[in-house]
Amino acid sequence: MTISNRLKERRLKLGLTQKQLAIMAGIKQQTIQRIEAGTSHRPRHLLEISEALNCSPHWLLNGIKDHA
Repeated sequence: MTISNRLKERRLKLGLTQKQLAIMAGIKQQTIQRIEAGTSHRPRHLLEISEALNCSPHWLLNGIKDHA
């Protein structure tokens, strides 16, 4: 699974639109769109997006869960 898949899956699980997620993360909707389309593989706003999605940036980027 790619970052594109993980981001979209998590966003949809939370019932968010791309626009809503972008607002929550303080970034442009186009940024979310590019990541989900697979044209941006290492987004600069990974921390903001992961915080808005309430998930680990490591999981979002690599599919690796943090152990508490």
